[in-house]
Amino acid sequence: MPCSVPPGWHCGWTASCHKNNSPYSGGWMAVRKPTRQWRRWHRWLGLVVAVPVLVLSVTGVLLNHIESLGWSNQPMSPWLARWYGAPVPSDVTGFSLNDRWYAQLNERLYIDGEDTLHCPPPLQGVVDHNGMLVVGCGQEMLLLDGNGQLVERIGAAYGLPAFTRMGGDGKSLVLDTGEGLLNFDVDQLVTSPHQGPWQASEAVALPDQLKQALINQSVPPSLNWQRFLLDLHAGRIAGLAGQLIMDLAALILIVLAVTGTVIWGRTRR
Repeated sequence: MPCSVPPGWHCGWTASCHKNNSPYSGGWMAVRKPTRQWRRWHRWLGLVVAVPVLVLSVTGVLLNHIESLGWSNQPMSPWLARWYGAPVPSDVTGFSLNDRWYAQLNERLYIDGEDTLHCPPPLQGVVDHNGMLVVGCGQEMLLLDGNGQLVERIGAAYGLPAFTRMGGDGKSLVLDTGEGLLNFDVDQLVTSPHQGPWQASEAVALPDQLKQALINQSVPPSLNWQRFLLDLHAGRIAGLAGQLIMDLAALILIVLAVTGTVIWGRTRR
């Protein structure tokens, strides 16, 4: 016997009745409820990977055009190179003599910002002696001509004592050994005790522009912007954790492609 129903209600084959367009009518539950679950997961997964996907997209575009941007061999910023562990100094001091600037970085001697010669640290001083320029590099002396060209390199094998400072008294080259002062004859390669006053070569602050140029030059060539973008793209910039995050983001993108296809297919029914 058919059930008695009010207007707007519908009876099915069972004894239950329901309102037309109700969520419980027909096969709505069989299709709509799973689709809602798919959409919910799709939405939350999209939020989870939003930032990694943005990083992947931006770095991917930049890497694709890195040559035209001129970034492939351009050194990265000094502070970023320090983050990579490179020995990039935050400050540089040097010596000034005869209107020229001398500094040492990464075992290289720079004269007015130009990379010239191998120079073990620390830079001990720069002295004008008998028409020659004498540069103290670690426990060595570099004898340079007026053009900054190397004439001779003198070390312990030539009788040079260990010293911490160097200077002159107008006639002799004076070395401070920490235990006393010695005159050093660069021609005869002999020492003698020093008596009387002398003027030590003192380190001074470099001009800001020159200092920044030297710091920029100290960034290793391998640490360029292309390297940074590649590491950022792969997550290596944050170590193993960063790589795992990018791997997970890539896997979730695959899941999003599947859930998006399923949702699209069901909404077309």
